Amino acid sequence: MQRLLLIFIAVAVTSCSFDNKTGIWKDATKIPVESQSTETIVDNNSNARYENTFIKNETFNEEKEPLKFTNVQIDTPIKIVNWTERYALPTNNISNFSYSDNKVLLFKSPKLSKPLSNKKHSNKSIVFYKNNLISHDHKGAIFIYSLNLNKKIFKYNFYKKNFKNFDKKIYLIVNENILYAADNLGYLYAINLDNSSIIWAKNYGIPFRSNLKFANNQIFVANQDNVIYSVDPKTGDKNWQFATSLTFLKSDFENTLALDLINNTLFFMNTSGELYSINYTTKQINWIVNFKGSSLIEDTELFLSQPIVLKNNNLIISTEKAILSYNPVFGSRNWSFSAEPIIKPIITSDYTFVVLKNNLLICLDNTNGNVVWSKNIFADIEDNKIIKNIDSIIDFKIVDSKIQVYFRSGHQLSFNFKNGNLNYSDRISKNGINSEIIFLNNNMFLVDSKNKLLKFN
Repeated sequence: MQRLLLIFIAVAVTSCSFDNKTGIWKDATKIPVESQSTETIVDNNSNARYENTFIKNETFNEEKEPLKFTNVQIDTPIKIVNWTERYALPTNNISNFSYSDNKVLLFKSPKLSKPLSNKKHSNKSIVFYKNNLISHDHKGAIFIYSLNLNKKIFKYNFYKKNFKNFDKKIYLIVNENILYAADNLGYLYAINLDNSSIIWAKNYGIPFRSNLKFANNQIFVANQDNVIYSVDPKTGDKNWQFATSLTFLKSDFENTLALDLINNTLFFMNTSGELYSINYTTKQINWIVNFKGSSLIEDTELFLSQPIVLKNNNLIISTEKAILSYNPVFGSRNWSFSAEPIIKPIITSDYTFVVLKNNLLICLDNTNGNVVWSKNIFADIEDNKIIKNIDSIIDFKIVDSKIQVYFRSGHQLSFNFKNGNLNYSDRISKNGINSEIIFLNNNMFLVDSKNKLLKFN
């Protein structure tokens, strides 16, 4: 029923267009549904690999101290100036963020938008560009909040009022002062951040359901039917498209994209459990890996995964039942580890860090997937009230060479990367956390459940 409703809405809104002055859909002729005559990638590469990777090993569930001679090293912290896409970089991975870690709240903004109590568990989509926060509200209004002026300097909503009660899920990315947005109504549009005007808007007919990537003068995005598009950023027209396996079972898992800019490769993990490696310059399929059991005759099982992450020659895939390392060039498996990860892993040069469903924080050796150490994240907390009040994990990062786990309740736990021992615990936001934790210019930013922006140094 939900799928039919989305299709009906997507078709209905094709009868509307936008007025660049008011931002309200106005006309029936200016935003056509994209035709299907665009060039389509065909999987005719004889070198493409298709491999079943269904894992049935016993799930890892034990604490382990590092061996005495083990000396875990970590990458040098890096400073981020602009946060232009989800997860900050094309690889979806940063090994170690630079942060002063003084734990001082510098300011709290007014409400950026009206909070919805029934949506308290939906993360805010936010990016930062030139010291401005860019986000949206549930009605689809894009807004810019200036960190220098501590106020909103722009707000724009071009959706027709008939659809104001339909909650918008919008995916954002910024490139060269242009904001690109894809939504769950099937629209893709571009806004010039210099003059706050719409450049173009296109209706693709099917709701989008992935993060956005930008490379080689192409925008990459996928819809809920697991079709991936390459789009011209100047016009919004399709360069090419590629349809992958469709799943009729819907979950909270979204298609995820990652880029290897050195090898011109786009990685696409779809909701059917397939990982595609595509050369986005030659439009060739490099290889395909299937993470769902081939014995399944019908699509009767949901596939769940955390976002794929990449560093050097290590592509980490974390499904509901396993963590796997692949060579990103050849698609060959380096190792597999039976576990139940609950959030996107972090890859450093030598190690992969993961939080599991059984509350274990683990460090894996990138060369063989062996456990270097594992620790229950609550083991060193003596106050049971703290554990009782802690909600689900919302983010997981290495910051200032410390492993940080953030919770929706506003709590933060900090761990030693050498052994997993707890350094400290604190509640950094009394109103909880409702966004990815972002680090810019040695400061930390988050949006709380009241939709207020908090800045820490």
